[in-house]
Amino acid sequence: MNIKRNIIFTLESRKKNNVLVTDNIPIRMRVIYGGTRIDFSTGYRIDTSKWEADKQRIKNGCTNKLKQSASEINADLLKYYTDIQEIFKAFEVADITPTPEQLKSTFNKKCRKNISDETEPTISKAPFMNVFDEFLKECGTQNNWTDSTYEKFAAVKTHLTNFNSNLTFEVLDDSN
Repeated sequence: MNIKRNIIFTLESRKKNNVLVTDNIPIRMRVIYGGTRIDFSTGYRIDTSKWEADKQRIKNGCTNKLKQSASEINADLLKYYTDIQEIFKAFEVADITPTPEQLKSTFNKKCRKNISDETEPTISKAPFMNVFDEFLKECGTQNNWTDSTYEKFAAVKTHLTNFNSNLTFEVLDDSN
């Protein structure tokens, strides 16, 4: 069996106030097969001026906002391409056309190194405020948050601390 497919890397098209955003744009891997289109997040972002659309790669010598180099990101994009091709080959050998869910699940298990169901995620063992601070740091950097956005999250953190100064993930559930 041969599954005809097309795998491309593109920048997401986003608008803010009806103006096309050109800074810090997510890079996605788009897989098209059997009339199905699936977009996978690569976890990387880049400015449009640093992206070579015809090569589907970042321009040599460029870095993104997190100071990740073009060679590092391009190597991972190539790994994702190779991994998705291997996944398709395995389905072809088994004479199965994967559903979008099967393809996503298999890719995530292979590339994202998902934690198995038996293992508890380490994030739940960390104090909530440590994880909250890490979230602020990473998302703020990735999304170029303004000072007012940081101030809003500082207010949220104050409210959470006033609610419970030793807040844990276990306390946060639907019963409250």
